[in-house]
Amino acid sequence: MRHSETSPAIHNVDMPGLTPSLDQVESDPTRFRSVALPLLLPGSLVTLHTRNTRYRLVVIDGAERRVQISGGKLFPENTAAELIGATDDEGVKVGWIVEGFQLELLTDRGPVLTSTVESVDVE
Repeated sequence: MRHSETSPAIHNVDMPGLTPSLDQVESDPTRFRSVALPLLLPGSLVTLHTRNTRYRLVVIDGAERRVQISGGKLFPENTAAELIGATDDEGVKVGWIVEGFQLELLTDRGPVLTSTVESVDVE
């Protein structure tokens, strides 16, 4: 059961009024603001705002997609997680955070699906 909330390559999303799909991210990545976690160095800080929550992710191992996440009701303290990736009804873009899509994570408590990512920034 999923829990849900009530830099190197950052691209801009420009799709007013359209529901994006991960196929569109693959075919035209310049239209989407996104971050590839495997390309980030350990210690990189990723801040993302979803429709409902602000999260802070610290990269532990980008290639392994391991992060420490905090924010919202689900993560009041730093929590170890595996970032699965951006998700839609058809699948997952593994290792990516993409504006306009939900983010799936795996924690010791099980899988977590965020609300839609509205912005993502890397420090």
